[in-house]
Amino acid sequence: MSIVLSGLSKHYGKTLALDHISLTINPGIHGLLGSNGAGKTTLMRILATILNSDAGEITWGDAVNWKRPGSVKGLLGYLPQQFGMYKHLRVEEALMCVALLKDIPKEQEEAQVKLVMEQMNLEQYARRKVGQLSGGMLRRLGVAQAMLGNPKLLILDEPSVGLDPEERINLRKTIRDYAARDRIVLISSHIVSDVESLCDEVSIMHHGKILVSGNTREVQTAAANKVREELLSEGALRALEKTNTIIQFAPDNGEYRVRYLTDEPLAQSTVTPTLEDSYTYIIKKDQKA
Repeated sequence: MSIVLSGLSKHYGKTLALDHISLTINPGIHGLLGSNGAGKTTLMRILATILNSDAGEITWGDAVNWKRPGSVKGLLGYLPQQFGMYKHLRVEEALMCVALLKDIPKEQEEAQVKLVMEQMNLEQYARRKVGQLSGGMLRRLGVAQAMLGNPKLLILDEPSVGLDPEERINLRKTIRDYAARDRIVLISSHIVSDVESLCDEVSIMHHGKILVSGNTREVQTAAANKVREELLSEGALRALEKTNTIIQFAPDNGEYRVRYLTDEPLAQSTVTPTLEDSYTYIIKKDQKA
């Protein structure tokens, strides 16, 4: 069953953070992409019942409506962008406290805490105090506490921040396995490759609006025939920066392999666009509008 957002708006004083957003979030993994200030965190905090919207509504079938937060809270798990727990607690103790707050039956608490620690590779740190965890370990603890209770809606705001490459791969696998059981996982990430490799659907946000939303592979093609890749000298690269949007560049035998957007019509491009290409193209197009 899908979550439906209709005409959602939110102001902070005179600042419009969300501008009449309408969106359908289907079972599976949905990614939110956008720069700082795009409205991603505000949208997630409203879905997590931490904030109220100024206008619009959110429904999830007939029984769940965000105007009745009590009907929502037992169904969701949430990892905020800034996550912290009591530093003097040990990892296992912290998770047991969250299990208590989530009203997980007492006879299930120990098994569920053990499961999420295994999923996030935290077993060896079960007796370590939260205040002694590295940034990456703390992020893994944040994902683990969000998954406690097997919520049907899992909201993860920048879950891979601070994770090393091996743990990012493990996180992707864990989230993919989690969503396979007809659940909804909503992810915000600055790491476009995480969204591209993990998400079934993606929404691109800018200035409180959703510019594009749909199947990840379809959104990825938005920059078709708009991307060029060339081997350029440093001087040519600097000149190109003044006229075109550079997506990425890397040294290559004394020159630079450059990937950039072009407005010149390309009858047939040999460059297959990535989600990062299309994200950059969509944002630049909106800025010019």
